[in-house]
Amino acid sequence: MVDTANAEIAISWWERGVQKEKDGSMNDAIRFYREALKTHEGVEKLYRKKLFEEHELEKRLEQLHLGSIDSKNDKISLEEQAEVNQDDSPRDPCWLLDILPPDVLSTIVRYVVLQSGESWLNLSLTCSFFNNLCFQEMDPYRTFAHLIYPKQHYDEMAMDLNGISNIGVWEKEFWGTDYRRMLMERPYVKFGGIYISVVNYLRYGANQEGSRSWLNPIHMITYYRYFRFYSDGGCLRLLTTDEPSMIVPHFSRDTPPRNSEMCRWTLGFDHAFGHLTITRSSSKYTFVEELQIKDQGTRIHQRLKWLSSIIIDKEGEVTECSMKKEKPFFFSRVRSYLPSHQELID
Repeated sequence: MVDTANAEIAISWWERGVQKEKDGSMNDAIRFYREALKTHEGVEKLYRKKLFEEHELEKRLEQLHLGSIDSKNDKISLEEQAEVNQDDSPRDPCWLLDILPPDVLSTIVRYVVLQSGESWLNLSLTCSFFNNLCFQEMDPYRTFAHLIYPKQHYDEMAMDLNGISNIGVWEKEFWGTDYRRMLMERPYVKFGGIYISVVNYLRYGANQEGSRSWLNPIHMITYYRYFRFYSDGGCLRLLTTDEPSMIVPHFSRDTPPRNSEMCRWTLGFDHAFGHLTITRSSSKYTFVEELQIKDQGTRIHQRLKWLSSIIIDKEGEVTECSMKKEKPFFFSRVRSYLPSHQELID
């Protein structure tokens, strides 16, 4: 017989462990999992059973909803249906679709796109008419491209090496007026959120002097890297063991966290136009980090993959940093980062 009280407490511990694992904090996740197992040995089976029951409940609710609709439709006879069709009662107009002309609706879509890419997507999901206006016409893509690409900073040396003197001319040579293809193929840095890299690795320790244990302790090390980019070419960088929940809400150059650093970023034309370089300097050294902007599944330009990290001293001697433990960055949207004047967001 299952102790209901202990089972609920154990499941609560386990769910907290699952959330910590999603955040990348493996030490905390293991601690919560251990607490759950101490409370109830079969907590993992109980947790999986709970997930299954919740999934089944959602399916049943959907079936009941569809069934109720079908049963109501079945009760309408042919005569009643005819009466419904012959009903001449006035229908409440849709103020957007029935009254406003197409050019005004297109203008509305344009202003929504200027608000944010998220608003653009949400508008397209309201109905098939707006879906066509948002994604079957070229104007929204052109509006979004003209919003984000002027804020990208390209390396002048890279432009000279590639024989590019004017970005606008280069754009037309590659993509012409196909702005949809441009947005898919041409990477860009996103400003409406934060890039986070979560690194976990094991470190083997040593036993205390006089210990009789045959086993050496193992420590799970977790640390985070944060990048927040600004459209003026600035980048706030932080390496810390603090979790995103502690850093993200207040991660700003106006109130920089302790040990954070301001950097400069530029884009190059290698790696399918997604070569991102981040530089910072101290009194003795210059630090150069190179990454590549890549897709994450269906999410375009969502990930930063490490290419290299080097240190250059005053004499010009270059030292390469090991990338063995490093993990890619993933972009997360943060609503509070949106500037009041709606600068540039993803």
